[in-house]
Amino acid sequence: MALDPAIPDLSRYEQSNADVLLWQTRYRVLLAFLAAGSAVLLRTVGWLTVSPVAEAQLGATAADWLISLSALAYVCVVLLLHKRVQSMRRASRALATFMMVCDLLLVFVLVFVLAPARDYDRALLVALFALQLTHVYFGRGPALLMLGATATGYLFIVDIAIRSGADLAWSESFITLLIFAVGAGLVTLVQSHMHERLSRLLDMFARAEDGDFSASYDVQSDVRPDAITHVGRAYNRMRAHLADIVETDPLSGCLNRRGFEQQLRRELSRAARAQTELAIIDIDLDHFKQINDTFGHLAGDRVITEAGELLRANARVGDIVARTGGEEFSILAPGSGVAGAQHLALRIVEAFRRREFGDTLRIPVTASVGVVADTVTDEAIAEDLLARADEALYAAKRSGRNRVVVWSQGLAALRAGQPPERDARLAFPPDDTLGSNSMQELEPPRRVMGAGTFRR
Repeated sequence: MALDPAIPDLSRYEQSNADVLLWQTRYRVLLAFLAAGSAVLLRTVGWLTVSPVAEAQLGATAADWLISLSALAYVCVVLLLHKRVQSMRRASRALATFMMVCDLLLVFVLVFVLAPARDYDRALLVALFALQLTHVYFGRGPALLMLGATATGYLFIVDIAIRSGADLAWSESFITLLIFAVGAGLVTLVQSHMHERLSRLLDMFARAEDGDFSASYDVQSDVRPDAITHVGRAYNRMRAHLADIVETDPLSGCLNRRGFEQQLRRELSRAARAQTELAIIDIDLDHFKQINDTFGHLAGDRVITEAGELLRANARVGDIVARTGGEEFSILAPGSGVAGAQHLALRIVEAFRRREFGDTLRIPVTASVGVVADTVTDEAIAEDLLARADEALYAAKRSGRNRVVVWSQGLAALRAGQPPERDARLAFPPDDTLGSNSMQELEPPRRVMGAGTFRR
């Protein structure tokens, strides 16, 4: 594929080059032997003669040897490059361009030896065909380099012919080269435009492989719709369905872990640019295993479904709800600080307390909730936020479950079975409306490491 800004992965481009060079090897070897063998055979039976320029410069015998040795050297180069590419499984732009130049050299040798000077434009016809193939398989860069090499090779053999006294004028040769350059330039321009559009599609499919369906193909930019436009429209039609299948948990109706991670990356990037706050709320259904053991897995599945509905109903507009584990959920709250995230978490805990799950089974379910919020100064804060939310959730479970804990420095000590540091300040709230089992942090998390970014 063509290397342009739409393709983010250089290794993918080099792997594509390698695949193309490998399968083209057999055809290059076959064409080299056919061209050289046919030339020598036709020379032997007298159906083909050496051009007057080549005969004057080299002699008939030396010209025959030049054809054979050039073809042999070309085949050796092709096989050596094949072995190198096969071992590395990648080929750079320079390597692909070098192979194209070798193709041109063989073409110009055959034309110089066998064609009269007035027919040197045959080399340009063959080069135009090779130029198209180069652009199709290797992109615009190698094609433009090959265009320059073609012009150089043509002018070189024309110069030799004129110096040898051939009936050839520079003015006619330049006109011929100009016509070729215009035609080849138009072909390159059209194919470059097609490659850019294909590259955008390739990038969208590559992102879709990673579960990112945010990008859509811009059909409106295609002034003259063609087959690529139809593929883009087909992708746009199916991306929403694929996103639902790949990123949504079918049981709870919330995003799954993949979808949550995609949204987290996007929101972190947006928050880092604006230097805004971001909150993560981790929720774990208390004693969920006992629900499965007592009422059965179908009842447990029903609880998960209703829990997803409850969380989406209590989340705010713009919040992202995901099921990240068996009985674990997470809410991503862009633009929310500690106070707002804590208020949402307490509302969720109260909603679980007031509701009975499982339709007619009327199963009581409570939830433990961990909260973290911080100002995002760097997208790399993702792991820190997730770790702190997990620590807060762990503290809520260790402290008796059915409560909210907001992360503060010192909570990590609970993982080792140690009491929290004094500056964590975990306590029961004085407000009875929160319930005697609701734990929260009376003070907001203490900021450390500058700009509120905690590094473990």
